[in-house]
Amino acid sequence: MKNYFLTAALLWSCMSVNAQNVSLSPSRLYFKASGGEVKKQLVHVTNNSATKQSFTVSFGDFNAPGVEGKTELVKGPAGDHALSPYLSASPSFFDLEPGKSQDIQVIIDLPSLPESNKVKWGTMILKLAKERVQASKDKEGVGMGLVETFQFVVHLFQTPPNVTFKQAEIMSFKECTMPLDTTRMLSIETKNTGEAILDCATYLEYSNLETGFEQRSKPSAFTILPEGGRLMKFSVPNDLPKGKYTVTAVVDIGLRDAVQAAEIDLEIK
Repeated sequence: MKNYFLTAALLWSCMSVNAQNVSLSPSRLYFKASGGEVKKQLVHVTNNSATKQSFTVSFGDFNAPGVEGKTELVKGPAGDHALSPYLSASPSFFDLEPGKSQDIQVIIDLPSLPESNKVKWGTMILKLAKERVQASKDKEGVGMGLVETFQFVVHLFQTPPNVTFKQAEIMSFKECTMPLDTTRMLSIETKNTGEAILDCATYLEYSNLETGFEQRSKPSAFTILPEGGRLMKFSVPNDLPKGKYTVTAVVDIGLRDAVQAAEIDLEIK
């Protein structure tokens, strides 16, 4: 069993308080720029609140460590894949009246250097500052003008046109049911073994060896960075008829000749 899937739970975080008062789209941007080339895309922000809001735009980098599909914002240098040094925004600061919208132009400007030939990723951070209605006091009773700050994080991905090698491999496919699980669980551990960022879909096919009955799970979509890995878990359907099954995990990375698959045997009693 060798084949592989990809992953990516590259997620985007949003304001945890009053998030409905500000909307932003999209949550991801994909660039395909060559060295020496400037490209631009738009992020749309709307103020749905009843008061004027102030926003600032900054950029950062992130990592996707482990296999759980979580991302971590990086402080300081982020290595060869850091995208933030080549990003800017127009405007980078703005106010929005109630009910109004603003387009932010996200600009990538790559130098004509070998470093521009690598896949890179980063974040655009949209911060909102909002003064609290009631000021708080410190231990000595002195009032402080506190400010609540919330933020949206948009994930940005840059793939040079010359980076085309896509490959994924299923590292393991097995049952992983734990004592407290209410359903049987199957897991797929995957890794991106190519050079490009992978967007893929994976699903499971259940085939009853005695009756020929077949059932397919709904596809799940993920992104995985080069050299990254991911552990995906699937619940075995409770309505599967009893019997012995072959379960096939299928991973599609968008290339007809690169679909990966792995099988295990499973008995439903």
